[in-house]
Amino acid sequence: MDRNGNYLETGAYWLLYVVSISGALLHWRLGNELMAALCGGAALLSALLIGKVRITLPVEGR
Repeated sequence: MDRNGNYLETGAYWLLYVVSISGALLHWRLGNELMAALCGGAALLSALLIGKVRITLPVEGR
């Protein structure tokens, strides 16, 4: 991926992060804990994608 595509991808993850944090706070304040948790999960996922953290799972049979 070229440099501009990388910036676009990172920008999209930042947008997802900002919107999902806002959504989590809004839903929490309105008393909808399930949607607040879902939005919080989306914020966590986007933060991981921003940092490019790779989660490796153990391979079976080793």
